[in-house]
Amino acid sequence: MSENGRVLAGRVALVTGAGRGIGYGIAQALGGAGATVACAARSLDQVEAAAAAIRAKGGSARAFRLDVTSPEDIAGQLEAIAQALGPVDVLVNNAGTTLQKRSLELTDQEWERILTTNLTSMFRLARAVAPSMIARGGGRIINVGSMWGRVGVPKFLAYCVSKAGVDALTRCLAVEWARRGIRVNCIAPGYTRTDFSVDEMADERMRTLILSRIPLRRVAEPDEVGPLAVYLASPASDFMTGQTIYLDGGQGTAG
Repeated sequence: MSENGRVLAGRVALVTGAGRGIGYGIAQALGGAGATVACAARSLDQVEAAAAAIRAKGGSARAFRLDVTSPEDIAGQLEAIAQALGPVDVLVNNAGTTLQKRSLELTDQEWERILTTNLTSMFRLARAVAPSMIARGGGRIINVGSMWGRVGVPKFLAYCVSKAGVDALTRCLAVEWARRGIRVNCIAPGYTRTDFSVDEMADERMRTLILSRIPLRRVAEPDEVGPLAVYLASPASDFMTGQTIYLDGGQGTAG
C-alpha cells in the first residue's frame, strides 16, 4: 500500500471521472489509503484501467460506467455499486467538462451541458448518497471545483459559473447536513497537467504566461491532488466541513 497507510480501510469511495487526470490521481490515492474504490466514468475502458492500477498495488477497486448527466444512470449505477461493494461512504464529485467560447456565441445547449455536467450532477449524486450515509451515521462528500470559480476568465463563462456554483453547493450542503454526520468539502485546483490544459501548455507563449502567474512557477500534477482527498475522506478532517481548499501554487493569493 502507499505511504498513506490504510486510514480508509473498510470505506467504499466513489470517484466520478476516475479514468484520467485529477480523478485518476484521487482514485489511486484513495485506493492506496485502503478504500475500496468504485472508479466511474463514461469511458469504461479508462476506468477499468484505473481500477486495475489500484488492484496492481494491492488495493481494491472496480470499474463502473456512469454518465453523470443522466439521473437514471446515477440511480442505476449507485444501486450496482451498493450491490457489488457496499454503500458509498466517500463520494468524490470530480467529473467535469469545459468549453472555450465567447459568451455572445454560447448556445443554450452548450450552457446547459456545462452546468449539468459540472454542477447539477454533483447535487444529484450528493442527494442520492446522503440518505444511506445518514442512516449509517455519516459520510464524506468531496467536490472538485476550480480556482476559476472565484475569478472571471474571458471565453470560459459557463465553466467559471459552474465552478462558482460548486463552491456554493459545498457550503450549503455542509451546513444542512453537518448534524447528520456528513462532511462536505471542496478541492479547487489551479492549473494542473491534464487533458484540459495540454494544448495551452504545449504553446510556448501560453505556457510562459501561465507559469508567470503562478508563484511556484509550475503546474500541479494530478497525483498531488490525491493526498488532499485522502485527508478530507479520513478522520483527520473530522472538524472540517463547508471549506473550499485552493491547490493553485499560490496563484489565487498573488494579486
